[in-house]
Amino acid sequence: MSLKMQNYKVSIAAIFISLVAAAIVINNVIFAQTERHDNATLTGKDYEEIKALYSRYNQGSDFRDTELFLSAFAEDAIMTREGGDIVGMEGLRADRARRYQGESGDVGRRHLNGSYLITGTSEGAEAKTYYILMDVTERPPSVVGSGYYYDKFIRTDIGWKIKHRTLYRDTLD
Repeated sequence: MSLKMQNYKVSIAAIFISLVAAAIVINNVIFAQTERHDNATLTGKDYEEIKALYSRYNQGSDFRDTELFLSAFAEDAIMTREGGDIVGMEGLRADRARRYQGESGDVGRRHLNGSYLITGTSEGAEAKTYYILMDVTERPPSVVGSGYYYDKFIRTDIGWKIKHRTLYRDTLD
């Protein structure tokens, strides 16, 4: 076989291998985009609006501001914690009244959030986020609780809202 023919076969084989590799890469990119479709629907603005819900919840709780606290939730929201479910805006409002016992202002604690893992879903979005609860009435401030929230969010006419929050507490043994 001539050198020219060998070079031709090598060139054909190289082109074939390149085409197969390109097809694999294209297939993987299309598959990855399909798998991430829901996540891709969240914009930077969505992420920031969802993160702002944590601030409304935290500061509403820390400063006994019922309306600020409730503004983070959808009308039919559910909050699940060790004592069971608190259902709907009426239930959340009653829970705040029970907790605040008519008092207002700074309660002396601070909720701190981090490690936000927010993803898009077909219903809206969901997140798992760590929290630390600090007592700031003593020096130095101390950690009095920690855990994480598992949240489901919906987009409403007035913005993102918490649809279902499940609170998981770490043990501090």
